[in-house]
Amino acid sequence: MTKYNNVVIFGASQGIGEALAYEYAELNSALVLLSRNEESIDQISKGIQAIGGSCFFKKCDISLMEEIKSGIEFAVEKLGTIDLLIINSGIGGPNWMNNFSSNDFINMFNVNTFGIARVLELTIPIMMKQGYGTIAGITSLADIRGYGGSASYSASKAAGSILLESARVELKKHNIRVITVRPGFVKTAMTDKNEFKMPFLMQPDIAAKRIRKGIDKGRSIVQFPWPIVMASRIIKILPNWIYDWAMDKARPVKK
Repeated sequence: MTKYNNVVIFGASQGIGEALAYEYAELNSALVLLSRNEESIDQISKGIQAIGGSCFFKKCDISLMEEIKSGIEFAVEKLGTIDLLIINSGIGGPNWMNNFSSNDFINMFNVNTFGIARVLELTIPIMMKQGYGTIAGITSLADIRGYGGSASYSASKAAGSILLESARVELKKHNIRVITVRPGFVKTAMTDKNEFKMPFLMQPDIAAKRIRKGIDKGRSIVQFPWPIVMASRIIKILPNWIYDWAMDKARPVKK
């Protein structure tokens, strides 16, 4: 099993991010937690310290470049090196075309896609200088097609997945691993907003274990659960007329 001594997590205040923090704390990794919810990461940090872990935190909004820069500088100051950086920050929610909001679309991209881009811009030079590193970006299995009511979310996650893939193929020669994490439905405050049935809904701690194991095994893509992964592969190649019919049945257009 790969041991990451120093781990930085963006979006660590709840859900998968919080579960990953405790997952790596149990492996005796030193942690820096970054989130715009300072109160939450303060409590998580105290919880990790209470079980003997090493954990620091700093308020950081992934939509603001200056805060990301400050957060990464803080991480380097506290840890010395960044062995593993996890980009978990994300927002979601329905966005139907009958009341489509371009502002909602832009805000979704600002966090889910441009947030990844900002972190990459500031982290890659650090990992190149130290000669190694692993970056794991969390996107979604919803990145394969445009689902009804989820245009903004699916589009932002698709762009994030492509961005991470491009980074992976380029940075490999610099001894920097880039991993795309594509979970299915995980019970979080974000998925609680969904207006449709979520099959194979998973608890955050279970998702975190799968993510950590996939990272440790050196996979380029960590995706789960397998029934949804296989279904997504089929959905991706469906002819449009079949896909449109299926979406109309699964997610009827709101009047």
